[in-house]
Amino acid sequence: MQIDSYFNTIKEMSKFANKELGQNYLIDQEIAKKIVNFLDINDKDDILEIGSGFGSLSIFMLEKPYKTITFNDIDPRSIEYLDQLTANKRRAYVVNKSALKLSVSTYSKIIGNLPYYITNDLLEHLLTKGNASKYVFMVQKEVTNRINAKVGSEEYGPLAVLTKTIGVYKSELNVNKSAFMPQPHIDSTVFSISINKNNKFDKYKYLQFLKRMFLHRRKTIYNNLSLYLMNKDKAKEVLEKLKISILTRPEQIDPQTYMDIFNLCI
Repeated sequence: MQIDSYFNTIKEMSKFANKELGQNYLIDQEIAKKIVNFLDINDKDDILEIGSGFGSLSIFMLEKPYKTITFNDIDPRSIEYLDQLTANKRRAYVVNKSALKLSVSTYSKIIGNLPYYITNDLLEHLLTKGNASKYVFMVQKEVTNRINAKVGSEEYGPLAVLTKTIGVYKSELNVNKSAFMPQPHIDSTVFSISINKNNKFDKYKYLQFLKRMFLHRRKTIYNNLSLYLMNKDKAKEVLEKLKISILTRPEQIDPQTYMDIFNLCI
């Protein structure tokens, strides 16, 4: 298939983008190729692409030596194009379902241009239910402020703690809004998370714990932990064991210390 011709088709189809689904189609093929290369696909990988759209990334992934590859989208028009794209390809599948309802535990690598309106929910779903060794996502630029927030900052919260605990975050590429049709209001960022091999804990349960620790940001970690454990004495005991002041606030605690607190509470 001619790449130039395919991207011209994407430009034409992008005129019918559904704003309610947050559809902005990547029309810059050089950027698309770079994004796919960040995933480091090899012949042992079971790949999942979230929000494949009209295949801006998909067409380049099909050139890689994957084991299996699955393209996901919720829009029937996108599914029709993806079916055509994969018609003669080996072990390539198309799934028409909300990404939030996908079973993602069997994929070794996951990639996607995440819709803004469900970015946070999707990241939580993929990072806690997935077992991939690497993730590559494109999101609106402001989202990365939450994902990669530093300890003590206003943006520092459960998602930042989880990300820093399970792997290594890397900002890969900034993408100007002009690379999309229709053009979004702000630029996007591509980032990767390379997962640590020693994650032997329940990531979903850990994220729920973190949400409770940050539920009342203006309160101390002692107050939030007491509510979580429903036991003030136990909360004080845990903090004393880790030499954490009961006056410490949630945003002042680093990821490793949160894991230490979690391990003493389960």
